[in-house]
This record gives sequence, structure tokens and C-alpha cells, in this order.
Amino acid sequence: MNLKTAWIGGLVSAVLAAGALAAPTASATTLRICSDPDNLPYSKAEGAEHGLYVDLANLVAHKLDAQPQYVWWLSMNQRKALRNTILAGKCDAYFALPADKDYGTRGMKRTRAFLDVAYAVVAPPFFSFSQLADLKGKRIGVGFASTPQIILAAQGGYTTVTYRSDADILAALDKGEIDAAFMWGPTAGYDNLTRYHNRWRVTPVSGEHMNHQVAVAVPANNGALLARIDAALTELHPQITALAEKYGFPQSKPVALGMAQGKAGPADVALIPAADGEVPYGQASPYRMLVAAAADPAAAGRELFNSTCSHCHSPNGASPIRQRDLRRLKGKYGDDWLKVAKQTIEEGRPDAGMPTWGGTLKEDQISNILAFFKTIQNH
Repeated sequence: MNLKTAWIGGLVSAVLAAGALAAPTASATTLRICSDPDNLPYSKAEGAEHGLYVDLANLVAHKLDAQPQYVWWLSMNQRKALRNTILAGKCDAYFALPADKDYGTRGMKRTRAFLDVAYAVVAPPFFSFSQLADLKGKRIGVGFASTPQIILAAQGGYTTVTYRSDADILAALDKGEIDAAFMWGPTAGYDNLTRYHNRWRVTPVSGEHMNHQVAVAVPANNGALLARIDAALTELHPQITALAEKYGFPQSKPVALGMAQGKAGPADVALIPAADGEVPYGQASPYRMLVAAAADPAAAGRELFNSTCSHCHSPNGASPIRQRDLRRLKGKYGDDWLKVAKQTIEEGRPDAGMPTWGGTLKEDQISNILAFFKTIQNH
């Protein structure tokens, strides 16, 4: 799946797919499976390809001598989706959830991990990548509020260009606007395979918050089903490997990043498990990024601006292009400059190529950026 925008976060709808992929028969046991209807490369209700999780769920159902029946539910808010499907008794198994211990699944139990997933660096085949420092001096495409964006900002010394979706990142790489991308590996691998004909090398990485494992969740009171699915997953290991290859999931040995535990810059940076309403696992990371303004909102605004906006407006807003030089806002708009700046951030300027950040940036983040702008105005 491509990274969906946060405003969809609360939208969920259930559709019982009577026969969409496989119709239950009177003589077979039915395995009701919760899955997202529009989340390739993981799952898809319609079309020629149904995604790794659906293909695997069908194989598991066959091993259990059961007929798969799908309960489709958009999982942008995964925990809410779980409450309204598996915890509500509408399905028997959820493909798939993080196996991480700190990703809470109250009322459910998880199988053994059956798949490794990770962020990846996407670059031309000639680009040599064996350590994080190899990205220095390169223009690195990252997703807004993604783990790579925050970590590279915290490390310092990296030139990042921020985009709002994984599709935008790869399009920029295709156009030569960036030298490499640092993004969610399964998405990168699938799009590289299906859209770009394996044009790039997709190298998975390992390190804190960089790589995770996936498991199947079942209701906590159904230990027998848990054991049977666990056994099936063990037997299906070769098929799982083949499915990962089919859908382009990065299969090479991960590069261990070994990130230094240094200063995080003017703003303290932390990664904490995602809460309701955050981007769910399988689309990015099961973690969300917390940027604390500490005692200096302007410093936090500067950090956010430089990791998100500097590719157009230059570091610290000091663009050599007069129209993009944000140090001139007060001189250009007078006493209304703060109002104009806030409105421009929230509504964007599509005709000039500036995206709309209202609804993506939180109110306090916009306030921090405006506090930073106050410190750079020419008097």
C-alpha cells in the first residue's frame, strides 16, 4: 500500500465479502479473515493481485481444511479496526499485526512471527550503500513524519527532502530530484517491481525502529485456532518466502545502521508506539514520532522546517530565490505577515507547487514554525 494521508485515519467500513475471493461451502469449515480491501502489497479485495496477506491467508485456510471468508475493513486506524472486527466477533484471524511486544493487542493473542519487514534505502544500482554515513552529501527523499525523517534530523548532517506519500518519493527519484529514498521497504519493493521494472536497488536496513516482524492475531480465548495457524505458518515457510519475492518485498541482507546515540538537535526526538488514529503497521511503522519543543518553540520550529520545507525554501528559510526567501515575509506583508504565513502553510499554493499542510501538520507544529519565522525576519 502507498502511505495514506492522515485525514483518512478515522474512516473504516465493513463489507462482508460473500464470495469476493472464495465462497464458503456447506461442507467446509469457514475461516473468517479480517483484511484491508485496498492495501497492496498486503491485501486487496478486487483485481488480479490480492496481496501477500490474502494469498497467505488462503494457504493457511487450506492447511486448516477450511474455506476462507473475508471481512473487509479499512485499517487506517488499526486498533479501531481490530475492535470492530476481531474483538466484535466478526472474524477469526487478522492478517497481520506487529509481533513487537510493545504493540499492544488486548483481547488477542499472536502467532509466531512469519515475516520480517523493514525500512529500506532505494537508489540506483551503482550507488554503494553499506552504512548510514553513505547517505551524507546526497539528497534523500523521506516521508513526512516518518521514522527516517525524524532519525536523520536527529543525527544531523543529512540533506533530506520531505514528501507526503511514498508514491511522491519514488516519482521524485524517477525524475532525478533526489539521489536516494529512505522509505518503507515493502512499499518501495512492490512499486519498484510493478511500476519501475526493478530500476532501483532496494536495500533493507536494521536498527532501532527500523525493522519489525509480522504475526497473525486471533481472539485470546481461541488457543486451539492459534496453535493450528502457528503450525500452518511453520509448514508454509517456503511459500511465504516465495510470496515475499512475488510482491517485491526486499529480501537481501539488511544493512545494520548502527546509529549513534547523539544529540537530537534543538528539539528532543523520541519514538513511541502508535496510538489510535496514527498510521497503522503495514503502511509505515507501528511507531509515531514525538518531537518535543522543550523550552524553545522556535528551535523546534526550525528543526521541523529544515527537515520538511528546506528543499524548496533552503535551510533556515534563506533561499537565494527572492520569492522563496522567508526572511522577507515581514517586509513584504507588513503587520499581516504572520497571518499570511499561517494561511499559506495551511492552504498551500498549489499553483506554485507548494502542498497543503493543514490537516497534516498539527496546530502546535505550525505555531512552532511561525515562532521560528519570527527569529529570521529582516528588519
